[in-house]
Amino acid sequence: MTAPSMAYAMGARWFHWMTAVPLIGCVGTVLKAQQAPKEEKGKWMFRHKSLGLLTGMIVAPRVAYRIMGRSGYNVIGLPGTSSTESVLAKAGHAFLYVFMTVMPATGIAMGLYGGKGLPFFWTTFAGFEQTNGTIAKNTFQIHKQLGVYGKYMIPVHAGAAVMHATRGQAIFARMNPFRAARG
Repeated sequence: MTAPSMAYAMGARWFHWMTAVPLIGCVGTVLKAQQAPKEEKGKWMFRHKSLGLLTGMIVAPRVAYRIMGRSGYNVIGLPGTSSTESVLAKAGHAFLYVFMTVMPATGIAMGLYGGKGLPFFWTTFAGFEQTNGTIAKNTFQIHKQLGVYGKYMIPVHAGAAVMHATRGQAIFARMNPFRAARG
């Protein structure tokens, strides 16, 4: 095992931000759809589903990289961070990995098994010819319930990063893909 470093591996940093953008967009577009007049809901849900599929396309290699490149995530704890904060951070990151993996997977399953296909910005990929309403319904329930709680984890995660920054801890330096890694 390699010694811990001050910053995450460059691949980990890029995957973090490449996932964050469409994931935040997914949450924003579904919240907008929930508040939109009936005639606009479809447009916002198409965007939500497109961003969800994009998130899934990015998360799949991210999870593989995370599993296969464990040393890239071996970083020194932030100085001044309590053991309680470290445990909460590990739990929060684990939940975010579940969220960003299960949400696209259940969304994709709904589209494929529900027969409506997978919207992707300018096109829609066809769903399965043999639909399965039970799978579509069950994945919808998982998707909806996880979304209720998961949408709060993104601002909690960002808020925790800001909290570290206000303490003078170099939280953003260790996750910045435009900054060379040190030590």
